[in-house]
Amino acid sequence: MTYLAIVRHGQTEWNRIGVFTGWADEGLTEQGHLDSKTAGMALADTGVQWDTVYVSTLRRSVETATVALAEFGHRPTTHIVDWLINERHVGDLEGARHADLAAMHGADRVAQWRWGFDDRPPLIDVDDPRQAVHRSRHPELGMSIPRGESMSDVMARVRPWLTEAQEAVAASVNVVAFTHGTTFRAIRALVEGVAPKDVHQMQPANGSLAMYQMSNRRLLPAAMAPTTQEER
Repeated sequence: MTYLAIVRHGQTEWNRIGVFTGWADEGLTEQGHLDSKTAGMALADTGVQWDTVYVSTLRRSVETATVALAEFGHRPTTHIVDWLINERHVGDLEGARHADLAAMHGADRVAQWRWGFDDRPPLIDVDDPRQAVHRSRHPELGMSIPRGESMSDVMARVRPWLTEAQEAVAASVNVVAFTHGTTFRAIRALVEGVAPKDVHQMQPANGSLAMYQMSNRRLLPAAMAPTTQEER
């Protein structure tokens, strides 16, 4: 039996205070390191020999993987950085507090930006300094870098990555990916066939873990960590 596991990164300061983060490169808080250690211990306790590790290009994913992997009794043989599992690009909302936006636009509008399926945030300008930083870190994307994504956009983005991961698991490779709140939800929705109207109900806590096993060339849920309403 081979497995795919996905982990949401540990807490960041912007998670803690309720700020739209997206592709901003936040590191972990002390609590975030504890979240990561707990996830690593849970992965180690499965007894699975994890072969391939995926991280996004964002620091909080890399730091979570580093802390979690320290709990393993072995070192995975393959380590892959892939922007396809980056967090959702939150466009011009990057760096804005949820509470401030709710005061200006109403709580319902902010909830739709956070949890809606087809709702894109206000798009960031191509010349915005924040976007320039993102382009410099992703030169392979050039001007095709996202300017703001909906949940459905993220699902389309992660689908090729999921196909690659599924093929690896089908070939007897155990894969673990250190992802983000929205990519975690997108992968779950794709694997589990969650209806668009129900995707908003998946709101994983920092350090959440989902695990799937390959059976007859299909991924089936093997174990699922509890979730809370704390996704940022």
